[in-house]
Amino acid sequence: MLSANTIWIAFGLYMCFLIGVAVYVTLKERRQKNKGSLLTASVPWPVLVMTYIASLMSTWVFFAGPGAYYRGGLGYWISEMSYIALFPIIAHFTMNKVWIVNQEKGGTLVTPADFYYERFKSNALRTILGIIFLVSAVPYVTSTLVAIAQAAQYATDGAINYRMAVIVIGLTMTIFVCIGGMKSAAMADTVQGLLFIAMLWVIVIACLIVGFGGSLPAAVGNLWENTQSFFSYPGPSGWTPYAARFGYPFSCAIGWTIMLPHVFVRSGYFGDNMKTQRKLSFLTPVLQAVVWTGTMMIGLIGLALVSNMTASESELIIPYLVKNFVLDFSPVLATVLMIGFFVGSAAVGLSTANAFLGVSAAIVSSDLIKNTFHIKVPEKKETMVNRVIIVVIGLVSTVLAINPPDLIFTLIMFSIAIVTPLFSVLVFGLYWKKATKQAAIVASIVGTVLVLMTYFVWNVGDTWYGAFGLLGSTVTMFVVSLVTKQPESDAAPFYATLESGMNRFYEVKKAKKAAKAVEK
Repeated sequence: MLSANTIWIAFGLYMCFLIGVAVYVTLKERRQKNKGSLLTASVPWPVLVMTYIASLMSTWVFFAGPGAYYRGGLGYWISEMSYIALFPIIAHFTMNKVWIVNQEKGGTLVTPADFYYERFKSNALRTILGIIFLVSAVPYVTSTLVAIAQAAQYATDGAINYRMAVIVIGLTMTIFVCIGGMKSAAMADTVQGLLFIAMLWVIVIACLIVGFGGSLPAAVGNLWENTQSFFSYPGPSGWTPYAARFGYPFSCAIGWTIMLPHVFVRSGYFGDNMKTQRKLSFLTPVLQAVVWTGTMMIGLIGLALVSNMTASESELIIPYLVKNFVLDFSPVLATVLMIGFFVGSAAVGLSTANAFLGVSAAIVSSDLIKNTFHIKVPEKKETMVNRVIIVVIGLVSTVLAINPPDLIFTLIMFSIAIVTPLFSVLVFGLYWKKATKQAAIVASIVGTVLVLMTYFVWNVGDTWYGAFGLLGSTVTMFVVSLVTKQPESDAAPFYATLESGMNRFYEVKKAKKAAKAVEK
């Protein structure tokens, strides 16, 4: 539909924007003589909320999400809404405490495993967690490259070579993170997040106008008459059985919103104050609901118009609707929407890929090179070494993206499932002083093995996801802690730090409220 030149020009302009942000942030840091790391950031609440949302959404918004709603129906959307509502509760009892500990430590924590080490004082655990988090990151980065390259190929009717698109996008992503690091990625996400949310709803409204004259009741009525399965489990394609009613939202509520390494560091390390943390907790569900409702609407409209798409085809439902319905209605509108689809896909995809790439580099640099292999890198060379690591991981992800699986959904959900069992280790570490490092090590391994078995042995990974692994790690954590011992002196500094931070960030606020009440 579009020429290859049009796509390359659009991507070139977008690339210039990304590189411009990276250069701006780098120069600003130099002018202010900040000596912050390439792999850390401290940002105000508007930036934190948008970088969290943009990093979280990934290629789900324009690909896997609409395709999932096309196949899963309205019940699938209800599952999404159920776990989104849990985020403020989970964040309050876990990630806000992670943030407090990091603040008390002077903002020195870089990777998720750094926090676990503060509690359990185990280098073996740090290494195991570093590997698990790294394993979760690479498929996710790969999925974003696959999606953006597919968008370019589909938008141009194959005029753009898929492999060439993967290579160009992968190099752009890598260069951007190398230049600007975590803070530039967070700043770019603020704009990218607003861009892809707006573009998503423009596409929704345009497709609804073209397909049903702008009448949502007409689209719903069409589905009710022809595809009633949209309104109940297991959905139009029968792929959301009873197991998925529990496994999917449960895994996403924990694995996707909290435990994936790039969102862990954002929700636990990036906030510049407690107000920022609270804004993140309460604004995130609102923005998630806005995005997920938009993707559900596209799935709904697409199914009402076309009811026989295969699973892999449904992940390209947006460009399909533009080509086969909007184009006849208005070629100009179709061209605008197709460019918007590509740019939106690039924005949301690269925001996630950049986030993952940055935290992956931190994992290799801190958890593996520094603390596992005990290789000391001179301070003056740290930035250079981190950039080399970013390049290597970026190239690996690019190579993997050349021959990916059929469904982007598969890559994303595997990444979510593999980190879900680590949540129990986090909770036990925060709230149970008798939890031991031996238990944390065994629970992490048991949980990961169970997730791998659900995918590669029992073939239930696409319904239960990380639920079995979380159950196994929870039981293991409790039982092994009862039969093992760890010196109290190992955990004592952690709880002292946590208590000091709680007094600092919570008790002070209570005291101010009490003082105001007395004044009145």
